[in-house]
Amino acid sequence: MTNTTTPPGTESRLWIAVPAVSFLGIGIGLLLASLEFPYAVWINAGVAGCVIASFILFYQAYQKPRRDLVSLFTPLFALLILVIPNEISSGGVVVQVVFAATITFLAVRVEKVFNAPKPQEKTMKQMLNEYIERVGPLLARIDEETGHLVAQSLLTYKFGLYSNAMEKSTEALARLDAITPRPVLLERALLILRERAGGFADSRVTTNPEHVFAEEDYDDLAVRLTKDQVDDPTVLDLDNALILLYVVGIETSPDDEQALEEHQRFIIQILEGYKEKLAR
Repeated sequence: MTNTTTPPGTESRLWIAVPAVSFLGIGIGLLLASLEFPYAVWINAGVAGCVIASFILFYQAYQKPRRDLVSLFTPLFALLILVIPNEISSGGVVVQVVFAATITFLAVRVEKVFNAPKPQEKTMKQMLNEYIERVGPLLARIDEETGHLVAQSLLTYKFGLYSNAMEKSTEALARLDAITPRPVLLERALLILRERAGGFADSRVTTNPEHVFAEEDYDDLAVRLTKDQVDDPTVLDLDNALILLYVVGIETSPDDEQALEEHQRFIIQILEGYKEKLAR
């Protein structure tokens, strides 16, 4: 299918036809009037020029990535103002000139304002997919068994089975010894999860954690904020750990892929909590 929409950043010359046709029609009408043609003949020349120009404007507006409703309705306005007899249409050439000037302004406005596509806000799902691509080198080093243990660490934590989450995290950490180079980022994420799970297992909240992400880790984390944007570093570290563990699990453990997909909303909600800050 051919896309006839004007590409963003390019300017069409079509808008020039709007003032050219409308004022040409008015000019022809005035010329006919000077030659003493009947009023009905020369006045309708201007009407015809304005009506045709309004359809050109409609076509111009329709081709743009963003639609200007006012310009799209100009043929209707031309019909109501110039064609159907009324008090306004009785204004003759003056009304035609005003109408032609108005649609000329609209044509320029459409070309300048509506030529660029409306910026679309990045969704949290898109951000998650971009993060998966960003940590691709890390994912390539993780085998299925390790990925399975990582996924189980996250899922048991999500279900509130904190003791099990600690066990699975410990098993996953043991398998990292065999990976070269050692995935330090994943190691820290597992340590963070295990420590927080241990706190919840003992019915306490970890406020001064031993395990946190290092400053050099933040380029490889999903949520990267400036220091003044961070309300609680402990919460941010846990959220980043959960997102990373989810990504590792879903990308490296086929056995857990379906279960993790069913709980993707959990990760999306974490990202949505930072939506405004990430948009800055």
